[in-house]
Amino acid sequence: MSRSTFNILFYANKSKEKNGIVPIMGRVTINGTQSQFSCKKSIPLEMWDVKGNCAKGRSKEALQINRDLDNIKAQIIKHYQRLSDREAFVTAEMVRNAYQGLGSEYETLLGAFDKDNEKFLQRVGKDRTIGTYHTLVRARNRVASFIKSRYRRSDIAMQELTPDFIKDFSVYLANDLDLHHGSIWTTVIWVKGVVMRAHQNGHIPRNPFAQFHLPRNVKEREYLTEDELKQVMTHKFEDAELAFIRDIFVFVSFTALSFIDVKVIGLPLRSSKN
Repeated sequence: MSRSTFNILFYANKSKEKNGIVPIMGRVTINGTQSQFSCKKSIPLEMWDVKGNCAKGRSKEALQINRDLDNIKAQIIKHYQRLSDREAFVTAEMVRNAYQGLGSEYETLLGAFDKDNEKFLQRVGKDRTIGTYHTLVRARNRVASFIKSRYRRSDIAMQELTPDFIKDFSVYLANDLDLHHGSIWTTVIWVKGVVMRAHQNGHIPRNPFAQFHLPRNVKEREYLTEDELKQVMTHKFEDAELAFIRDIFVFVSFTALSFIDVKVIGLPLRSSKN
């Protein structure tokens, strides 16, 4: 059996240079497959040693960066060895995912979302509605599009979540998806709920979104005055169907039933013509 080729390379991403500072990236290569990741470290471009794949010099900053990179390399090697002992075929993406906490033994945001949605779906028709389920699916898909747009990944580990994630996500919903405040609030609330339950179930040591609050910004609802309601009640409709709809409207106005309640109890949508 041929031996796997395994290599780890660090490099400065010059395309992301800002005021002379560049982020440090990593690349795992295994048998021709490659996968990149952020080291979550930055360095002055002039301090980066291209040939040595490390920071130049013996300054305190350079020494600390090189220690951090050595630690990252050691973690990746550990994940690679563990995967090699368990799997017949190991790719660079598998190793990167394991390092970032995206392996099968780790809890991910979209994975947790899917589990919650599946449990919710099982209750539809009992004490949950299909409309709310569709709202959950939309929230999940918006998170997925944000992760793909911002992180160029298909998912993110719970351990990687920070307070900035939910803040950036709410900005993304407003600017990129052009959602109104009410839709943003609803989506953020569902995401916070998924992460909160993951924390309560022991999948993550803390809830990174616990202190994040988005004002609901509730609008004042307009309502009919007593005189206006009387006008509706006494109006003569030539169309019997419109008259029947008016009767339902007046009924719910006095009983405080919501639309979904009227729908669930099965009131006919059309009048019966005798």
